[in-house]
Parts: sequence; C-alpha cells; structure tokens
Amino acid sequence: MYGHSFLEYAIRNAIVVCPICKSSLSLKWAIRRKGVVQRAELQCASCNVSFKIYARILVLLPPGQFADWTHPLVEAVFGNIRVSYEKLVAKHGIRKIRELYFKLIRGEYRPPKLFFKEPVDRRLLAEGGRRITKGVVEKHLRRIKEQSEGRKDLAEMIRYTLKTGPRKILDMCSGGGFFLARLIEMYRKFEQLFSLDVDYHCAKRVEGTLRYNRLLGRTLPLVADARAMPFNSNYFDVVTNNCGFSQILGYSRALREAFRVLKPGGKMIVRDNQGITKWDSSKLRITIGFTRDELEDIYEYCDICVDKEKFLALAEKIGFFVDRIRDFNKYFVAVLGKPN
Repeated sequence: MYGHSFLEYAIRNAIVVCPICKSSLSLKWAIRRKGVVQRAELQCASCNVSFKIYARILVLLPPGQFADWTHPLVEAVFGNIRVSYEKLVAKHGIRKIRELYFKLIRGEYRPPKLFFKEPVDRRLLAEGGRRITKGVVEKHLRRIKEQSEGRKDLAEMIRYTLKTGPRKILDMCSGGGFFLARLIEMYRKFEQLFSLDVDYHCAKRVEGTLRYNRLLGRTLPLVADARAMPFNSNYFDVVTNNCGFSQILGYSRALREAFRVLKPGGKMIVRDNQGITKWDSSKLRITIGFTRDELEDIYEYCDICVDKEKFLALAEKIGFFVDRIRDFNKYFVAVLGKPN
C-alpha cells in the first residue's frame, strides 16, 4: 500500500510535519537498505530546522533536546539531566531539594537550560540496537503478557479502542509499548499506526515489537515530544495514551496537542493513575520529602498532572467532552471525544 517505506510516505504526504512550525519536511539525503531508510537528514520547508533519522528511527525533537525521558519532578528543577530523583536526594540531601523546589514556586529560581548538540549519541544508538534483537523482543513481549494478565483496566482500554474500529491510530507516550503490544494482538484492521515517545530506547523497543509482528509496512515508531507533536491537525481517528500524561512536565500542552491532531468526531482513550491526591501523605514525606499538599502545589505550579478530576476538567476546557469514565482502584480509564 505504501511502497517500500511507510516513513517516506508519511513525510511525502505531510502526515508527519515539523514539530516546531507544522510545515512540511523533505529529505536532504538518505542512506537506504533494501528500500528502507537507515540514516537521513530532513529539513523543514518553512523554518529550515534540520532533523535526523538514527538507525531507522525518525527523531523530531526541538533543537537542543535529548532523546531520553526525565521524570517531570526532576526536570522541573534540574532540567533534562537523565538522573533519578532518588540519586539527586542521595547527592544533595532532602533539605537542599526542598529548598530548591520552594524557591521554584516562589519564582526565585529557574532550572538550568541544557542544550545537546545531538538528540541521540553513541550510547543511545548502542542501547537501542540491543532492544530489537529477536530474543530480547520475545522476552519483552512475554513480560508484557505476564504483567498485563488479568488487568481489567488495561482490558477496558483495549476494548474501548477496538469498539471505535479505527483506521488511523496514534499511540502517544508509548513507553516500551506495553499497551500497543496487547492492542496489536487483538486488532490488525488499522491502515496506519504511529507510536510516539520522547525516549529513543522506547522507540527502538516498539520498533522491535512491530518488526516481530511484521507490521512495519504500515506503522511508524518515532521520537518526538508530546508537547509539540509532529503531525498534521485533525488526522487521527483515535489517540491512545497509557499512563503517559502523568509523566510529562507541562502536560496541558500535550493534552492540547492530542486535541489538535485528533480529527473531529475522533476519540482519545486514556488510562492513567488516580493522582497524587489519593496518595498517603505521611509515606510521601518519608519517601519523597514532601507532604501531599506540598507536592500538589509543586505539581500545579509546574503543570504536572495532579489527579483525575483536574485532568478531566482541563480536557473539557480544551474542548473535549467526556464520553465515559471508569475507575479501577489506582487507575482510571476515560474516553474523551472531539466534537464534530
């Protein structure tokens, strides 16, 4: 249907566009193997920003951003430093950490701006390459199946997705493909499926899953920021997000982007945790160093998802309507619609 390369089809038809200005992209040069682009450089027709393909993965991040995920609580204060919160506490101590966070919400401190020359370095390339070997993929898929067995919340998310019978699907914030792997076990009637994550490791993991299932001819895993998605507006029948919104600094921008790329009459299907307002405050003070109320103030200031109620209120403010919502202990599943 799409010739040798679905990736080139998506670029040529401006399905995939510049994440900055949403203009069309074109290939400046490309190295192909059996008709498939292995490495390439692309350029935006309008703002002239260049992007690259690294080992078959299209990376469409704004200049200076690294293709690795950082927890939003860490990114808010330290930038994209690729270090866990636990290691930062061990290094600086909880007193210093608390001081920085409270300075941040008082407007007395700004996180450092880190600029990376390349979004993918040799280490990421090597680690990503190991994730697509057959043995590693099979082990990963077995683990997904074991972890998802009996999960009623995940089953409900899949059921809602199947019910829409989508032709064009976007799975945003795919991670390692936990939801996507189970979806393609049950549904192959789609025409196009795009998987997006900010982390190169995750995109390679998804590539391995799609290759193993022989679906790369009509699917495309790529690296991009959910807050600036590289897709044309009003395109997808369904946008899915499995526990991704709670992992984004500036999640309201990602939710607005999801609304933009969803076509009128389309559905967004979300599974996420109930939120920090449901957590045990005394345990939080011990494990993280903040009470629940303190953490809620930080999350709201930094535009990190607080809980289900605030998420749904924001979705309706953006323009979604809540089609249905179901609670599952620690998680909820929501179907949000975009009006015609």
